[in-house]
Amino acid sequence: LFNTKNIEIAASAHFKKHIIEMTNTLQWNYTIVPDVPGLITPKVIAMIINEAYYALDEQVSTKKDIDIAMKLGTNYPYGPFEWAEKIGLVNIYHLLEKLASIDSRYTIAEVLRKEITNKE
Repeated sequence: LFNTKNIEIAASAHFKKHIIEMTNTLQWNYTIVPDVPGLITPKVIAMIINEAYYALDEQVSTKKDIDIAMKLGTNYPYGPFEWAEKIGLVNIYHLLEKLASIDSRYTIAEVLRKEITNKE
């Protein structure tokens, strides 16, 4: 069902035993992360922004059109480039940089890297 290397599951200690049983039964690779506000959400938003930069690099579309497509297609309040502007692209970059040192799926899109370099 899931074709992924590792699934992150936020859970309190109370549910940990049940999650371990379920994920082992389903043969999922997983990591249990603390159930605290803001832990997974920034990673997800950073990845959406990073993937948008990969799409931009592949000339899939423009920043404006990617934002429009994401808002209309996912009903997000902002597109990935709008999120980046609100959060601060430098903040996204530093989060991705830290995450990429642990897991290669967070490798920073070259266009994003260049945009940060040009701003500094």
